[in-house]
Amino acid sequence: MKNAATTSKNSSTSSKLFQSLAGVDVPLLLIVIALLTFGLVMVLSSSYIFAEERSGDGFAFIKKQFAYSMMGLAGMWVAARVPHRNWLKWGYPVLGVAILLLACVLIPGIGARVGGAQRWIRLGPIGFQPGELAKFAMIFFVIRQLETKKDRLDRFGPGILAPLLVPLPGLALLLLQPDFGSTALIVTISMVLMFLAGVPKRYLFTMVAFAGMAGAALLLGSDYRRARLMTFLDPWSDPGGKGFQIIQSYLGLFHGGWFGVGLGNGKEKLFYLPEAHNDFIGAVIGEELGLIGIGAVVLAYSFLVYRGLRIAYRCWTQSHDSYGMLLASGITLILGLQGFINLSVVLGLVPTKGLTLPLISYGGSALMVDLFAAGILLSVSRSTDLHSTGKLSKGNG
Repeated sequence: MKNAATTSKNSSTSSKLFQSLAGVDVPLLLIVIALLTFGLVMVLSSSYIFAEERSGDGFAFIKKQFAYSMMGLAGMWVAARVPHRNWLKWGYPVLGVAILLLACVLIPGIGARVGGAQRWIRLGPIGFQPGELAKFAMIFFVIRQLETKKDRLDRFGPGILAPLLVPLPGLALLLLQPDFGSTALIVTISMVLMFLAGVPKRYLFTMVAFAGMAGAALLLGSDYRRARLMTFLDPWSDPGGKGFQIIQSYLGLFHGGWFGVGLGNGKEKLFYLPEAHNDFIGAVIGEELGLIGIGAVVLAYSFLVYRGLRIAYRCWTQSHDSYGMLLASGITLILGLQGFINLSVVLGLVPTKGLTLPLISYGGSALMVDLFAAGILLSVSRSTDLHSTGKLSKGNG
């Protein structure tokens, strides 16, 4: 009887869990879980030897990544249950916290420099990368401004200045780290969202021209960024220095061929390829699983982008929910674009950006924030399901 009661209780708990997420986009949920699971496998494969040498425990990184995954999944579950319009009021507070944390990164004794960039806050054994939160915080703020001022977007102030003026200090702090990749990503996605919201094209063309000139000035006016550009154009000009990482990535991809050398059998992760479990985990995938493996990852991100944009489209066509449409589009673009940019860097198609591979690369800050954002995207999908079935509640409206 006791076993039967326990079984009944567990069944009831599972039933409540599934009911609490009823209506979410199941294919999107499954692809997020699939990328997360694949990421755990690849983090173990790419970090075991490095962790063994560094700490004496080859499972050190995967233990942390697994813990981050569990916390991230918990956050995703919570975010998926909260009606997505509730996040509208959090635009200012979240952005304020993100900017404050970005400022703390630059304070000696609090901020930590890793790999030539000061992007971390270290509090004892705990580390956090505020830039990961800042990317979503700034995009959420832009979406909030576009939604609250949607009746006045045909004017320059509400359409251009309101979304971009307040996040400017955060963008400046990102550049000081330096983190040009995240800054460019935020500005690009912001302008796409402005276009989707209906900001006049004449304003957007002006902003694109201004952003292009500012980006070129930042790129060419900095020795550090100019060196990265030159390395991208000719990595063999400095094979033992700035070109070392991308050349090792090329070698890994070359050895992998079509089908790879086998999971766990890659050689580049054996202290040849820097950041093998982080920014350049795509090179390990290419070496061990081949071009087929890289192609499968590209297809997975493509499917994630398709489901996310499908949710945005349904928000607009079924419920005329402009906020849900912009929110789904913004989250989808951050995850999708960052994934494609990271793989493009690994393949040598764009200069090194320092952007991780979402849901796959090692890193607690990025993983937990990405999963939480995916939860918000799932919440938006619930609202479109409720509209289609006629069961929309006041909270989700």
